[in-house]
Amino acid sequence: MTMKFTLVVLLAAGASTVHAAAPNSCAFLTPAAVSGAVGRPVTGGVVSIVNDPSSSTSNCMYRAGELIISLSVNQLPSAAAARAEFNDELDNSRSRDERDPAQQTALIPGLGDGAFYAIDGPAIAMTGVSGNLVITIALLGPGAGAVPQEHLHSLLQAALSHR
Repeated sequence: MTMKFTLVVLLAAGASTVHAAAPNSCAFLTPAAVSGAVGRPVTGGVVSIVNDPSSSTSNCMYRAGELIISLSVNQLPSAAAARAEFNDELDNSRSRDERDPAQQTALIPGLGDGAFYAIDGPAIAMTGVSGNLVITIALLGPGAGAVPQEHLHSLLQAALSHR
């Protein structure tokens, strides 16, 4: 279950058909901010471009023991393109809810230009849109459910506010 969710999060992050230069996703959150949110020290903060140098998405991966924290930043050419990508990701998540009762998707009011979270067993992801950015923070592995949702909310807000 977790692997399926992980692949969906990572694949959805790179699903854009419009390419712009990928941002340095590790510049959006410091390791200290991630550590504070998950309540334990993190290592990593290494950026990777999604499988294609012309991709508009980059990922930054952190680890806290067995817990993996993924920050995906998709920089699209316009706010309209970002909103369309966000809506596609929200629709995909809601479709998974219908097929798998273990997954739950809910909107998060008042965050960026729109945001939602998805819970699938031990995996949690929050996705938000602000301007031309679509950002996803995913927690995968043991301890993901123990991280308070408001901590992830604050992390996503910080990432969406980065300029």
